[in-house]
Amino acid sequence: MSTHHFEEQVQGIRDEEILKAALKVFGERGQLMRIEDVTVAVGIGKGTLYRHYESRLHLLRAALAYGVRELQARALAARNAVRDNAGGRADELTAVIGELAEMNVRHDAASPAVLCRLATCEQWPEPLDEAVEPTSALDPLMAQWQADGLLDPSEAPAWMTSVVFGAINSPLAAAGGNGQVGAVATRVSALVRRAFPAH
Repeated sequence: MSTHHFEEQVQGIRDEEILKAALKVFGERGQLMRIEDVTVAVGIGKGTLYRHYESRLHLLRAALAYGVRELQARALAARNAVRDNAGGRADELTAVIGELAEMNVRHDAASPAVLCRLATCEQWPEPLDEAVEPTSALDPLMAQWQADGLLDPSEAPAWMTSVVFGAINSPLAAAGGNGQVGAVATRVSALVRRAFPAH
């Protein structure tokens, strides 16, 4: 392995560490998050962080993009686990919603609650790209369920995902989520299927 390739691998690992830490600290502190909080969490100096990201906003934008990719990977894994066991499309939807709700309960750094809060509470100098909007994490799954006849094909996938996120990020879901994530997921899945029925 060449020295250059090794340095790129180390750089990639360091970037992931920084982005995970930024999401975790943002999840804990919200807009009060400081660069120093991230550097302490990762164990690096401010100069090192600024070599990776030129400002707090660039760091947060990159962390949001990382979180959306992580959220999508978790949703796909939940869907695939049901699909591998020959479960139906409605079961897939329920499993994905359950995974997202569980991420919220665990205060996972890439949870829908953290990502939605990050996307809406910062003053972004330019609009966020569609790919870093938290709803984009579920767009491919929603589109597939539409094509499979589970959900209304005429609706925008982002609109259906917004309903899911609104339901699982609500105080009502948080209150009912204590040990009852499965029940919350079942109710939200039924709500989405009633709100967006396939014709």
